[in-house]
Amino acid sequence: MSNIISFDGNATHGDGSLAMPNGGTDVFINILALSGSAIAQTESEKRLTVYLSEKDQRTGRGCVGFDIVEMPWDKETFEEDKKFMLQAINGARNKTGWEKLDYSPDEELISYYLDTFENLIKRMAADDIREYSLNHWLSLSERDDPIHCGFPRCKKHNTFLTCFGCQICNSQLSDY
Repeated sequence: MSNIISFDGNATHGDGSLAMPNGGTDVFINILALSGSAIAQTESEKRLTVYLSEKDQRTGRGCVGFDIVEMPWDKETFEEDKKFMLQAINGARNKTGWEKLDYSPDEELISYYLDTFENLIKRMAADDIREYSLNHWLSLSERDDPIHCGFPRCKKHNTFLTCFGCQICNSQLSDY
């Protein structure tokens, strides 16, 4: 099974979409969670990091793909948030937090994933935002969801917790 991150849901071969196997997706999300959690300052940056971390293979193997335009972007903070996402990608590329992993990611493969994801993020413009996405995502969360409780962090990995717990703790429990 594979997961697809596309720009707008119309993924076709050669359109720049990112297709990854379950294990690759897990590693990709882990390193973005580590990097994003290390640098996120604003609420919108923290929300974007949690959103990515919720693409947890333990809860949705083969069905955790998403569209860039449906991420929880906010038009008011879009330019800053886009810069943040590019910084998080660069941090992952520079191995921010990788020492907290219990494995060594395949750098060549991860480089391809990050480059492709970066190109998708760079394509994004404020006019592409699906305005209902942020409110819809927030409305699905329970009152005690970490995004409503001050963005708590995992004590072991220092990443933001999601409604599923810690992305990295969960991936260490998985058997690929």
